[in-house]
Amino acid sequence: MNVHIAMSIESVERELVDLNKRQMLGSADSENKPLIHAKTGSEYLSKAYAKRTRKSKPNLFVDGTFQGEMFIEVNENNNTFFIDSFWSKTKHLVTNYGKKLFGIFNKSRAKQLTGLAFKRKYESLVLR
Repeated sequence: MNVHIAMSIESVERELVDLNKRQMLGSADSENKPLIHAKTGSEYLSKAYAKRTRKSKPNLFVDGTFQGEMFIEVNENNNTFFIDSFWSKTKHLVTNYGKKLFGIFNKSRAKQLTGLAFKRKYESLVLR
């Protein structure tokens, strides 16, 4: 990955992470599909949990720590960048909702990258 592309990604880190957060709040994964809980196989919360949280679908906000500690890491060696969180329970969420929890839906990503220095090269970037 070109160093300039990596620097461009890092310069808009907050915006890209915010896009991922908005997707989560809308109960969507990196492919814009509903978040499905691995154990229940459902996109809806259990009735008891839904009643307690007053939500019907997961948004992964919890107490805000998970989303507050999200970041982007750029790997110039294999032309990738990925989004993750330092929150101690992140592994639990990834186990329950899968690796596609992190990442930006292509249309959102394309819109965000428009006008940036790496506009023409974004298609070669791979989210993991």
